[in-house]
This record gives sequence, C-alpha cells and structure tokens, in this order.
Amino acid sequence: MAIGSFDGFEVAYRTGTSDESVINEHSFDKDIFFPGVPEYDPKEGDVIIDIGAHIGTFSLLAATKAKSGMVYAIEASEDTFNMLKINAALNNSSNISVHHLAISDKDGTCTLYHDTGNWGHSTVKQLSRYSETVEASTLSSFMDRNGITKCHFMKLNCEGGEFPILLSTPADVLGRFGTILVLYHGDLWANNTEDDLTAHLEASGFRCEIRNRWQKRGWIIAVNRAFR
Repeated sequence: MAIGSFDGFEVAYRTGTSDESVINEHSFDKDIFFPGVPEYDPKEGDVIIDIGAHIGTFSLLAATKAKSGMVYAIEASEDTFNMLKINAALNNSSNISVHHLAISDKDGTCTLYHDTGNWGHSTVKQLSRYSETVEASTLSSFMDRNGITKCHFMKLNCEGGEFPILLSTPADVLGRFGTILVLYHGDLWANNTEDDLTAHLEASGFRCEIRNRWQKRGWIIAVNRAFR
C-alpha cells in the first residue's frame, strides 16, 4: 500500500494495480463522471449514492460537492473496501458513509468473483477461480435501512450487477432518485440488454440517454422528470 497526494486529496492505493489507473486517468481534476452528466448540478445538501465505489476517488470528490449532504459509498470487495474506509478517514470526510456490501436483487449473501488486478470484480460472472462471499442487499432494503427517502444522484459501476439491481427495483423506489448514471456491462450479463434497462427506467418516469457506447458497454443517463 502507498499513500499519495492527488489534486488536494490524500489517497491510499495498491501499487501495481488498477488503483493507479483509476487515480491517474479519471479521478479528481480528471473526473469523468460529473462532467459526463451535465444534467446533474450538485448542491451542497445533496444525497449521493456510489455503488461500486472502489477505493473511493469519486466518493471523495462527491463529498466536496455535497458538503452538508451525505455520500453513501458502497463497495463489495473486502480488500478494496478497506482502502475506501482508509481514504474516507485520511480526508476527514465525515459526510461519507462507507458500506461493505454488494447491492443485488436479493437480501442475504452472494459470491463476488474476482478479476485480476482489482479492476472489475463481479457478482454476476465468474472471472477467475478466486472469489469471496459478501453480504448482499437490494437497493430498496439499503434505502430503507439507512432512512434514505430521496437521492439526488446515484452512480452504478458494478460489472454487470447493474442489470439485476435496477430491473428488480420497483418504480416507487426508483422514484426516489433524481439522476442515475449507469455504467452498463452487457458483456458480463447475458439475460438482458441496455434496452431492457432503459425501458424499465422510462416506465418508472425517467428520461434516458445512452452515451459512450462501445460494443456491449456504455453509459445510461437517466433523469427523473418528476423529481423535486
């Protein structure tokens, strides 16, 4: 483990892993997520949920925008979660709530399959012979347990898990969200396509647009037309 200073943030990371690419290529001053979703204008009191928070680089940045709000940073991998927890503490980010958890389509436990280099562990596709068992929760249960009645922005980057997560979430729960950024991974989930995701979101009151499409991956930006 190493600790470095990046654009005013102190970050613990694992050398020789994808942590370095994440930090150097699309975090902090090089963030791609907030600029990539201009429909969302962060406010100081906002609630933000980061599913697949990795070591916390986006959550740290989000916490500086939602200064009087709350950022819920959710990471399934135990080793990566430990880095996330360290980074929240290193930056005195009292408005980041960290959770070692896999958001899923069911409550209980699930298997998290490991990829190499800490790049893209997945709950829906076996990527190697290594895995771990983690606590699992539906999005609905997570919201209720944490008393979240409204979420202004949610980012999902969970290597195929976004399909069962969102498709199992009912419209009344999705209605609590303002803007959702879904990084979809169709190559890791064979049962549905991005069109199924957009259809479910649109039926739940969202206006959807697909950006950065590349083969079976891309971004879905979903904006709730009735969110206040």
